[in-house]
Amino acid sequence: MTREPTAQVWLRGNLRPAALLAGATVAAGTALAVLAMLPQTAALGLPLLIGFAVLAGPMVAGLGLAAVQPRLSCRGDMLEIRLAPLVVHEVPVEFVECFFMGSHVLPDPQGRDNVPTQRVGTLVMRIAERATAWQARPTFAPWGTWADGAVVFDGRWCEPLSVELARSLSSRLVEAKRARAEQP
Repeated sequence: MTREPTAQVWLRGNLRPAALLAGATVAAGTALAVLAMLPQTAALGLPLLIGFAVLAGPMVAGLGLAAVQPRLSCRGDMLEIRLAPLVVHEVPVEFVECFFMGSHVLPDPQGRDNVPTQRVGTLVMRIAERATAWQARPTFAPWGTWADGAVVFDGRWCEPLSVELARSLSSRLVEAKRARAEQP
């Protein structure tokens, strides 16, 4: 197995949640800074601002960084799959069979039955049955699932999904398998 220093990004993370989180953090920090500058609220605002900067700043930066990390990349003959903020799983290209579009039902927020449901688009990466060691992995459920040889990327937490993207990934997979087969 070859190990290349840089990975080719095949599926990007979703930048929108990170941007919203950064915007909300800036807004909250600005509001606290205003409170800290006003004479009437400085005694309360300054400690809150300092606490916010010490606690929220690094936490938000870490969450934002995790959110924008690629969900799927290829390094040599390994696919790197990130379906949890701090974990990357590697699967040999030879064990990946295909990519295709899918969808899953979003649960009703109030938990009611018999309510028209919404669906979210997904991208499914199929792992060969013979690859028994790669049939399932723990994931951060909002980003996707990995069970029974199906790695499912939730479309809300990655770049916009489309049939063209699934076809492109399948083509890249074929190219990666060919390159692996041509290695001595």
